[in-house]
Amino acid sequence: MAYLMLYGTGWTQRWRIAEGMEQQIGEAITRVGKNETTQLSVLDPGTYAPATLVVAWAQVAAAVILDAGSGPAHDEAGGQYA
Repeated sequence: MAYLMLYGTGWTQRWRIAEGMEQQIGEAITRVGKNETTQLSVLDPGTYAPATLVVAWAQVAAAVILDAGSGPAHDEAGGQYA
């Protein structure tokens, strides 16, 4: 289980990455700051159902993938939280 962390001016988001999508998302985060968009497969924070997140990389200042290990999912693991 891994999470995508996105940081912008005045906001932070954390999204649980859909199974098997870590490599694709790892390649996508190299677009930070570029005038591009990417569709990423994540899990809805409320239902853990697959969802598509569209990221406008020009609005993202930093991005990182965090490995959460094999422990239980965190209840507040997704979406905007700051």
